Amino acid sequence: MDYLKQFVIPYSGLALGNHQFEFILGDKFFESIEYSEIKHGQLLAVINLEKQERMLVFDFDINGIVRVECDRCLDDLEIEVSDTERLIVKFGEEHIEESEDVVTVPHSDYQFDISHYLYEYISLSLPYQRIHPDDDEGNSNCDPEILEKLRNMLPEQLSDPIWDKLKDINPEEN
Repeated sequence: MDYLKQFVIPYSGLALGNHQFEFILGDKFFESIEYSEIKHGQLLAVINLEKQERMLVFDFDINGIVRVECDRCLDDLEIEVSDTERLIVKFGEEHIEESEDVVTVPHSDYQFDISHYLYEYISLSLPYQRIHPDDDEGNSNCDPEILEKLRNMLPEQLSDPIWDKLKDINPEEN
């Protein structure tokens, strides 16, 4: 059985009005997503669906923790996720993504797969730069061995005589 099938919501049989769905998003969810940067996670996704005559309004509330690679040392890094998003699904002639939060699906469709949107919302809620935070003294919490290797890879600073002369100028003497 395809694990992601549980994230397909069959809306055609639902009455007009509000409906709530809850999903636990764990490691198996992220393993099922092709090319996922997130390998581990434990999140709760609460989806409120308002079914209307001509559209569906999905309100996503996603909270939990994911584990990704640190961009600096490649060690595991846990990041807290807390995100709310709204997706509007309109009914029309063909499938069209009108914007990042408005989609049109054919009238003949009877279900909607939210797995892609769940993953996208989680990914977009992560910081652009994913590195271990510094400790209270300002020292990096990254893997010290890797940090040392990175320091050794830095090129030696070359001296520039023009800039070296400027370093000797003391602004308080003028």
